[in-house]
Amino acid sequence: MSYRLEVGSFASAASRRLGRAFPQDPDLRMNVLAIVIGVIAGIGAVFFRVTIWVAQEVFYSKSLNPGNVEFHLISSPNLFSILAPLGALRFVLLPALGGLFVGFIIVKTTRKVSGHGVPKVLEAILTRGGQIDPKIAIYKTVASSIAIGSGGSLGREGPIVQIGSASGAYFGRFVDRKSYTRTLVAAGAAGGIAATFNAPLAGVMFALEILLAEYYLRNVIAVVLSAVVATAIARPLLDFTPSPGVRQFLVPVNYQLVRPEVELPLYVLLGVVIAFGGAAMVKLLYAVEHGFERLDVPFYYKPAAGGALLGLSTLFTVELLDVDPIQAATWLFGVGYDTIGSSIEGNLVLAVLLVLGVMKLVGFSLSVGSGSSGGVFSPALFIGSMFGGAFGLLAHGALPNVAPAGAYALVAMGGMFAASARAPLTATLIIFELTGQYSIILPLLMVCVIGSEISQRLLDGGTIYSQKLRDKGLTVQERRIGSLEDLTAEDVMTHDVGTLLVGTSIEDAVEIFRETQYHGMPIVEDDDTLVGILTLTDLEPVLSDSLAANEGTLAGSLKQEVAAPVEALGTTALVTATTDTNLLSIVDKMERRGVSRIPVVDDHGKLQGLITESDILDAYDSSF
Repeated sequence: MSYRLEVGSFASAASRRLGRAFPQDPDLRMNVLAIVIGVIAGIGAVFFRVTIWVAQEVFYSKSLNPGNVEFHLISSPNLFSILAPLGALRFVLLPALGGLFVGFIIVKTTRKVSGHGVPKVLEAILTRGGQIDPKIAIYKTVASSIAIGSGGSLGREGPIVQIGSASGAYFGRFVDRKSYTRTLVAAGAAGGIAATFNAPLAGVMFALEILLAEYYLRNVIAVVLSAVVATAIARPLLDFTPSPGVRQFLVPVNYQLVRPEVELPLYVLLGVVIAFGGAAMVKLLYAVEHGFERLDVPFYYKPAAGGALLGLSTLFTVELLDVDPIQAATWLFGVGYDTIGSSIEGNLVLAVLLVLGVMKLVGFSLSVGSGSSGGVFSPALFIGSMFGGAFGLLAHGALPNVAPAGAYALVAMGGMFAASARAPLTATLIIFELTGQYSIILPLLMVCVIGSEISQRLLDGGTIYSQKLRDKGLTVQERRIGSLEDLTAEDVMTHDVGTLLVGTSIEDAVEIFRETQYHGMPIVEDDDTLVGILTLTDLEPVLSDSLAANEGTLAGSLKQEVAAPVEALGTTALVTATTDTNLLSIVDKMERRGVSRIPVVDDHGKLQGLITESDILDAYDSSF
């Protein structure tokens, strides 16, 4: 115990010394911290690629490249070669083995490592002021590298967002306000996205559009600084070019509108198709996730089962398309950038495009839904490019003078992400930066906006990132109000609350309400344990009958009713908050339950205060 205290004291002292090294001016300190976070995010993105490369060497060596890493693969002893006598069964066993390793890591560390990462970052921003355990970055790097390197149908952006955000959360301890910490968390995510995809504009927009949903100048400056620095560090190390475009997505020709009067209506139709695809992607993912959550088995078996089912779906693809298992695995394992490139270049036939789109949708849902560790962005690009390419082939077959199928594949990539994440601007920018294709920006914007708008109606406002939070009862507003996230119930609640003791008669309660003019009063035990709440709405029948009686005296027929205890009439199925619940979460609870006041309790259920809609409105007004 003493050793732990000494280590903790040393860490705290080191943290204080580090804090003194930064400028004292708040704005200048924010900018310096954003630059530092950008450095860490850039290095982290490169290191994440290295760990994926190591995992691939262990599992497949040169046989497969599921992570599409830029580093040269070398011949080395690997599990794929060792298990050669098993033949095609290897494509089931190795993803399952990788899932088993990931499951053990998650069980031994934290469940926050599972899944695609961004919902965890959003939850931290919404409910904990951006606080994230820095160790998450290490755990996530190892788990996601194994998951992707073993063939999991996953992306790289979710892990790097969580890794970058963890660094932002760590440096958030050196700023004074929670809103600043949230901004630094988003800056870390922007740096990670920018460095991973050589896409600084998309990194900035991802942080502002998806994580913060706020465009304050302070946010923009910090996020931009982090994204620029991270990209500058990653470019030479990952052999990116200074101009837009990443090697896997560059197309030898510029796609453009050939016949706008014909093609624009086709792109509108593509936007509708992609909207349904994006909604299906979200619904299938969370249906699979809920199915795995209901399985009564140790957690580490679940990612293993997801990996095995992914392998079986790959072997099913072998039968459907009559191809070699290694070809099917190349198409469906990992991030799939080379396959996306083939679709953009128009090198895949209609049957292959349709089968790969459906099987990637299934494999991705199994990988993420089973609890493995990886992102959803790359699978969205893959699925969009397959269905878009198929749409393009059909359109080009019917109308030969329109743009080739690859143009529709490229546009549908962005549309699928926009439809699933409700992020049309991020999707547009990232497709432009990944492909270098500015000439197709008009149909890209059109498909992204149409797909996003229609899918949100199909999903009742949910997204692939926010649905996890909605399942927990958290509402992610389209535009969040920073001041409500910064304040907690303890900051604004009424501490001196009139209460009714359990056993108080309704008749006595009526008199208390008349004397105090209260609109609602908590019902408590002698030790202040909350039991329920009684409001004027609950008392309306009694008050009406009372007023109808002579001289306001209760009629004989009412005596038995009003002699009952208050807990018999009040609401006992309560929605409550704790003192550290932020006001935005409380607003969400009020909206969901249709109530105007919420009791605030401690961890033992003892009443601490009461918070009302007027308390929240007063707090909001005073923040401006």
